Amino acid sequence: MYVRNEYDLGRVIQVEHYYPGNYGAPGKPRAPKKKRTPEDIERQNRTNREKKIQRLILANFKEGDWHLILKYKPGERPDTYEDAQKILKTFLDKVRKEYKKKGYQLKYIAVTERGKKGQALHHHIVIENINTPELSTVELIKKMWPGFKTWIDLYEDGNFENLAQYIVKIETKEEQEKGKATYSRSRNLKIPKPKRKKLMRKRWPEDPKPKKGYFIIKDSVYNGINPVTQYPYQHYTMQRIDSGGDSG
Repeated sequence: MYVRNEYDLGRVIQVEHYYPGNYGAPGKPRAPKKKRTPEDIERQNRTNREKKIQRLILANFKEGDWHLILKYKPGERPDTYEDAQKILKTFLDKVRKEYKKKGYQLKYIAVTERGKKGQALHHHIVIENINTPELSTVELIKKMWPGFKTWIDLYEDGNFENLAQYIVKIETKEEQEKGKATYSRSRNLKIPKPKRKKLMRKRWPEDPKPKKGYFIIKDSVYNGINPVTQYPYQHYTMQRIDSGGDSG
């Protein structure tokens, strides 16, 4: 028996296969549970956070939305990480109110980063792009943020995996300094939950087949071994054929 998790993220479906620890893999004797090292725990925590943030982006944002970088003008930079977070919260609250006046909801994921020199605090925000007669995200942010702004188009290549890894990397740097830094998000985001099945079969196909109407993304199929249980696992991503992209 093995477990199949499916995360339906709209444009893509992420699939995970693994053996539950109390059953084990077929043909493998049940070995004593290996004690996880601090490195094992750190690696797993980072991987879990990267997947969580990637799924949040996939479920709530799309190509054409923004990765926005907000910086401060010289002389206006906050002295501490905590001060920068307070400024960001105040800014996002003001933007949310303007959205609400126009009949829209603000959707975002935000994280604060310290620059390479250790001083230039700035913010990274994944934000939905709205461009209607009632509301323009770009024009509103231009008016409301007094410092420097960099607009980077969200693009689908890699299904935002690199962006998720970058956000977690920023968190890790600040956690080392402050012990509690994390990203923030708007409360209206969809939180992806897996559809879980227990399959009474010995093993999943090494070369999985996509569902009808989907193709499996090139290089997304990964067959690995859990370093703690020594049991195999698999994960891959399927994308809708009608959502564009290269299915080859």
